[in-house]
Amino acid sequence: MAEMSRSMQRELLLLTLVACVHLLVCPFTKVEESFNLQATHDILYHRLHLDKYDHHEFPGVVPRTFVGPLIISLLSAPAAFFLSALDVSKFYSQLLVRGCLGLCVIYAFWKFQKEVRKQFGTTVAVFYCWISATQFHLLFYCTRTLPNIFALPIVLLAFTAWMQQKFGTFIWLSALSIIIFRSELSIFLGLMLLSSVVSRRISISRSLCHAVSAGLVWLALTISVDSIFWGRLIWPEGEVLWYNIVLNKSSEWGTSPFLWYFYSALPRALGCTVVFLPLGAQDRRSWRMLFPSIGFIFLYSFLPHKELRFIIYTFPILNVVAAMGCSYL
Repeated sequence: MAEMSRSMQRELLLLTLVACVHLLVCPFTKVEESFNLQATHDILYHRLHLDKYDHHEFPGVVPRTFVGPLIISLLSAPAAFFLSALDVSKFYSQLLVRGCLGLCVIYAFWKFQKEVRKQFGTTVAVFYCWISATQFHLLFYCTRTLPNIFALPIVLLAFTAWMQQKFGTFIWLSALSIIIFRSELSIFLGLMLLSSVVSRRISISRSLCHAVSAGLVWLALTISVDSIFWGRLIWPEGEVLWYNIVLNKSSEWGTSPFLWYFYSALPRALGCTVVFLPLGAQDRRSWRMLFPSIGFIFLYSFLPHKELRFIIYTFPILNVVAAMGCSYL
């Protein structure tokens, strides 16, 4: 037991170190990350002086939620205030904020890996850790202040609850990630819930009871918080959904062929480990994970505008299947 604990600590340390290397080697950000990073800056440094916030002058194409930046600001505030008192450059505060986000992702990743170890064994869990650590995109992106990454730790915790058959927790976490951060997760997490309903692990009535309650709570939270920051009644992710899906305005930022995720994004993200997916699929336990992952990627492919980060939530799940394949060798 003690040896297993030490092994898990080493794996956690490995993931943290790799994420830190990515953060330090590539410390600057790109335009998609600007809103959340600037919002976190404004919360930390302008605090209650909302009129000084940057989004009033540069609102972006669509409004984004302040819930994520508010949480990261609370986590990083003590250290940020200390750096500010020492008159240290805000460049290091940026690294601090992004590091806090990365730690949130890695914590959720670690909780997920613990459940993988419990259900599939130590060998699969160890392979899973090394596969994830040696891939580029997952740990590179985990410190980037993108809406997808703010949603990622919640998705990982939701998937952990789903594996544990704690469906109430799963639905509440799913609703949180969908309503506040990324509405397209309704496809991914909805397919997980659908498979559980079909297999009679949870009833439709119980699912609806949790879904409606969670939906109302998280919708009230985001509207309350974001209406204060934006100065008008607003549901940011609802406006994003309308802009990207209903109006299909995201296509103005570029389009890709229907199968782009399958022939370009997944091979680049998973690297050589993609060859182990067929081996892992021999284990029927992997089918429950492959169905929502592949189903989500297929259905989301109907949206013409595609980016690798849009399907990043599936990478940890696919890595489990690849690790199961490696365990056969």
